[in-house]
Amino acid sequence: MNESTTGNEASVWPFDIGIVGTGIVGTHQLTREAEEVIQRSEHTFVVASGYGIAEYIETLCPRVTDLSYLYEPGLNRLPTYHRMAAEVVSAALVDKPVCLAVYGHPWVYCYPTTLINRAARLLGLHVEVFAGVSAFDTLLVDLGTDIAHGGIQMYEATDLLLRQRPIQSDVTCVIWQPTVVGDPTCPTGPYASRQFEPLQDYLLRFYPRDHEVKLVTSKNHPLIRSSVVSLKVSDLATELAGVPGVGTLYVPALTERSVKDSELMDVMVSTGARDEA
Repeated sequence: MNESTTGNEASVWPFDIGIVGTGIVGTHQLTREAEEVIQRSEHTFVVASGYGIAEYIETLCPRVTDLSYLYEPGLNRLPTYHRMAAEVVSAALVDKPVCLAVYGHPWVYCYPTTLINRAARLLGLHVEVFAGVSAFDTLLVDLGTDIAHGGIQMYEATDLLLRQRPIQSDVTCVIWQPTVVGDPTCPTGPYASRQFEPLQDYLLRFYPRDHEVKLVTSKNHPLIRSSVVSLKVSDLATELAGVPGVGTLYVPALTERSVKDSELMDVMVSTGARDEA
């Protein structure tokens, strides 16, 4: 066992499986907390595409396995996620603690985290999940916006269509994974515009054709810039055709809902924060 996991130090980190997020911009967003989890692990599994992540993790942990080889182009992604989770859980049963380092945040569209937690409960393994910088965090920076005014609603693109979820057009909407909508496989190449027409048609139920949205692809290397492409809802299918399978769709609010509680509004805008004694 690692020296870092022996003696009194081990009681501070009582996990059998640690799951960390590596952020979006390679090693620049790997937190000190994540680094310490990796250092205290016997074996670290990596599913991260950020610049230099796997190479850097090899300097922190004696044994590193990149699980990206499990992806099978053109085949359903779900069995791949099950195999990734099985690799991590099996290793923890043999020589714990182990770590899974994933792209972004472990609880933001990372199904292996869910699978590992389910299996661990059945096998008596203790899992700890540690936060990472997610694509939502970088999206706010790329757009220079704050969600405080008006709030925000978020949906996964395919789930939005499957469940016909209602969109509040007076609230900013973030749509995840629009560039792979309707495809359960690991893509082998770009899509034709017809792949995105159902999403475009659905959004047109709530927004006018000329409503401007933004496709945001955050940088994954410190020396490049993020991509923020403005387009109209009516052009969504055409604009998404042929683009890489990454990016998040940001849909600004169409209108602003009027205030309904005037008494509370009077309190919020009053100049006196406290009554005088």
